[in-house]
Amino acid sequence: MVDSTNKRTVDSSKKSTFDSTNKSTVVRKKEKLKKDIVKEIEHSQTPLSTSDLSTKLEKAWHTIDRACLMLQIDGEIDGFKVGKMNLWRMK
Repeated sequence: MVDSTNKRTVDSSKKSTFDSTNKSTVVRKKEKLKKDIVKEIEHSQTPLSTSDLSTKLEKAWHTIDRACLMLQIDGEIDGFKVGKMNLWRMK
């Protein structure tokens, strides 16, 4: 098959780069991050804010916030707001 925009040959027999069973580096990093977040929350006696987790794990605030939201959807942690701050604790 020839890609008409770039005039190059495309091998259509190759698998798609997206495969739900593929344990790519990105998937492994996300899973490790989720495990690290759960471990930090488990060892804390008080709820931790997204900012606290971000500082402890040396990751961006947005990355931690999204991972915590996914953990909340999965039912592993519980999240609540105090003012404008997101706090996380074990269920």
